[in-house]
Parts: sequence; C-alpha cells; structure tokens
Amino acid sequence: MQLIYAIPFVLISVFAFSLCVVVPRWRKYKVQALVAPVAFGFCSIVAAALVVLTSDRFNLGLFTRPWTGPRDVAPLLLIYIIPGLIGSWAAVLDRHENRT
Repeated sequence: MQLIYAIPFVLISVFAFSLCVVVPRWRKYKVQALVAPVAFGFCSIVAAALVVLTSDRFNLGLFTRPWTGPRDVAPLLLIYIIPGLIGSWAAVLDRHENRT
C-alpha cells in the first residue's frame, strides 16, 4: 500500500529532475526538483495520519460524519496539502544561503 502511494511522487520527482537536466537554465534546480515531490508526499501523509490518529485518540469527532463535498475541502487543505507544502519547502531550503 505504501508503495502505491509513493510511486506517483517518485515519478513526478524523476520527471522534474529530467526536465531540469534538459533545460540549461534550470540545471541549478535539479536537486530541489528531485527532493521536493517526495518530501511533499512524505510530510503530507505523516501530518494527515497524525491529525487523524490524534483526533481519534481524543474523541474529537472530526472524521465521524460522511463526506459532504465542497464543504470538506478546507480540512483537507489544512491536514494534507499545507503540511506537504511546508515540508517540501523545508526540504529544499538552501541552508548555506547567507554564509560568508
């Protein structure tokens, strides 16, 4: 099951890396293109699992009602997409930027 979840992120990562290698102006971003999609997948699933397990453990009832469509998009953004974006951003952050 984890392999099925990871395959799209790895494929996007390989495609983005290949694209950065082919385009000369983008070559400096090849490592970030390789790391960012996989980091997004990892951070988003870990954050979503932590929120769901914490909600279940403390009986918060966040995930007990059925899906109602567009109304449930905001929680999806908060527990899956935003942590994934923050995690991928942190993974590619240049830590040597301001060193002299």
